[in-house]
Amino acid sequence: AAYSYTTYYSTRMDQQETEWIEAPDGWGDDAVQDESSDSNHVLDIFGNTDPRESFDYKIKIGEDKKTIVLHGFKLDSDETDRSTGVTLWQAAPRLSEYLQAQPDILLQKRVLEVGAGLGLCGITAHWLGAKEVIMTDGDSHALKQMRANVNSNCKSARGDGDDVDHSTITCRQLLWGTAHAQKFLENNGQQHYDILLGADVIYTESSIEPLLDTVACLLQKPDGRFVLSRHNKWFSIENDMIIELAKKRHLNCTIDVESEGILIFHW
Repeated sequence: AAYSYTTYYSTRMDQQETEWIEAPDGWGDDAVQDESSDSNHVLDIFGNTDPRESFDYKIKIGEDKKTIVLHGFKLDSDETDRSTGVTLWQAAPRLSEYLQAQPDILLQKRVLEVGAGLGLCGITAHWLGAKEVIMTDGDSHALKQMRANVNSNCKSARGDGDDVDHSTITCRQLLWGTAHAQKFLENNGQQHYDILLGADVIYTESSIEPLLDTVACLLQKPDGRFVLSRHNKWFSIENDMIIELAKKRHLNCTIDVESEGILIFHW
């Protein structure tokens, strides 16, 4: 998920990431100290208002089915108010279903998901045969949940053993905008991506251009595709606005009439 931010800067040396928390109050330029970090937030697991929630989702892999279990928080919880990527938004199952109906677009492709949140779509792409899946989010809390979900859902997906093969699926921080995307490329071998994915990642007008700048920077030319799933049109942001801004970056859009809410951007 990606639609706003409240930030506090504290570098995690192990991951070389910036502590960055999204909150549903609009994108802005000011850094604000987060007052709800894990160190001072107490979860009452014995109360009647446990905010945690597990989301079970079945995906079809050829003739087989696999159940993905995602751990996160309820949509109406305080945790989701503080950090928007820690719940499952409705566009994610829709995008997962689209990918299952179109598995060939993923086969042996390098895939990157923006605003991956709990990780449903990236994990789906992994199981459908993508060569490599990079799942990204800017939000530090979302990344923590995402990594746990990958570790629990992707074991033995490639080869033997109980460990996740991180050469085929991994989670990394990615803030939006050209400068952030270029730095991301520098840190990841200057390799662009065949398929970009995003589900319910547009919530405010001010987030659209940083997202599209990121897509334009990371998407492989000339055949790359950015598959965007939209369920909620927050703040009445219509598809036409997104499409026009994409055109300024030489990205055209095809709307899949057979799959509700699916927009495909391409060069």
